[in-house]
Amino acid sequence: MSTGPMQWHLRSLLSLAVVLLCAVGANPAWAGSEDWRNLFLDTEITLDTRYRFEFVDQNGFPKNARANTIRTRAGLETGRLYGVGAVFDIEWVEGIGSERYNDTINGKVQFPVVADPEDFQVNQLYLVWKDTIPHTLLKVGRQRIIWDNARFIGNVGFRQNEQTFDAIRGVITALPDTEVEYIYLDEVRRIFGTNSPVGDLGLNSHGIRIHYNGVEGIAITPFALLLDYDPAAFADLDLASFGVLLDGGHDLDEDWTLLYAGSLAYQEDYADNPSDIELWYYRIEGGVGYGAFTLRAGYEVLEGDRTNAFQTPLATGHKFNGLTDQFLVTPPDGLEDLYLSLDVKLPDEGWLSNLVIKAGYHQFWADKGGSHYGWEWDAGVFKKIVTEYGAVHLGLQYASYHAESFSTDTDKLWLTVQFKAAAQPLRN
Repeated sequence: MSTGPMQWHLRSLLSLAVVLLCAVGANPAWAGSEDWRNLFLDTEITLDTRYRFEFVDQNGFPKNARANTIRTRAGLETGRLYGVGAVFDIEWVEGIGSERYNDTINGKVQFPVVADPEDFQVNQLYLVWKDTIPHTLLKVGRQRIIWDNARFIGNVGFRQNEQTFDAIRGVITALPDTEVEYIYLDEVRRIFGTNSPVGDLGLNSHGIRIHYNGVEGIAITPFALLLDYDPAAFADLDLASFGVLLDGGHDLDEDWTLLYAGSLAYQEDYADNPSDIELWYYRIEGGVGYGAFTLRAGYEVLEGDRTNAFQTPLATGHKFNGLTDQFLVTPPDGLEDLYLSLDVKLPDEGWLSNLVIKAGYHQFWADKGGSHYGWEWDAGVFKKIVTEYGAVHLGLQYASYHAESFSTDTDKLWLTVQFKAAAQPLRN
């Protein structure tokens, strides 16, 4: 753990708040120019509750996992005073019924893992400055961070306990079509919860990202991410990654759209990493959209040298390489993933409105040696129901991994019911 991460977190918030209030009070030009009551009257209450049933049948375990969990996230976002406000929310994860699953800390190793342990914690707590300095956004405190497609930094939002960061984050948009971002990461609050010995990990890490969309039909995002973990046991994840992401599309006519995306990154050892690492990552993806249908095909490679492999430890790994999560940690021989996905969004009419159907297929190989790891197919159907009180999200997903030379056959089923309350300012 870093030295006093929570103390650093609170000291930073309080110190910056005092500096801001002193500056506002001492500046005659600002005095009375905004109504202090807006800070409270524009405050929005947030409420997000999600129930999930997860079933896992995995070879090698004597019993199947059946997990019933409910996650409640509640908090508030204040109004703005001279562009300054605050965000706060808590997260409560509770199991329903008997624990017939390994939540990573309950010791029930006879069951497969469902990484949703019970927990209660402060999920987010940060101050935000938006345009207090023109064209500048600053966030200080515990916060959600998602970089682009979440391949390198994400919130792992699929799991019940979200991944957040104690961090300083600054974004400058002064240049046309350009967003320049810097982050300092002091701690990562992982999905395993506060009761896990690896739930909260201290960091001394930096990230720089430049997002440019001044070229028609494509966004270009170069980045650098320098990860330095405080615990010595995680020194093998002290990694420096440098890369660029491309994402875009082009309308061919009124019905057809051409889609394309790509990524390239280089990774090397950094800080206290004892290994000598020089590895590459690349992904290329193309697709077409026609009406309600979107079809994509891609090829993603994370290199391995049989001792080390390209890793993305802060990513939302569930989005990549199959929904059964076989490759959250890249094997030492690396990974090649040839995949196909289909999304269908039905017209916004009648009871089928806001209905989405998704399907995916993957073939996996080792980057080093070329052995066939296995293959997987995924399918899901999702429905959104909008009410005056908020939105209800329904989901049913199934994924099946067939092993050949890596891991074991695994089948997973998820049933999800989620309610997100409509945010309304207190003045209403």
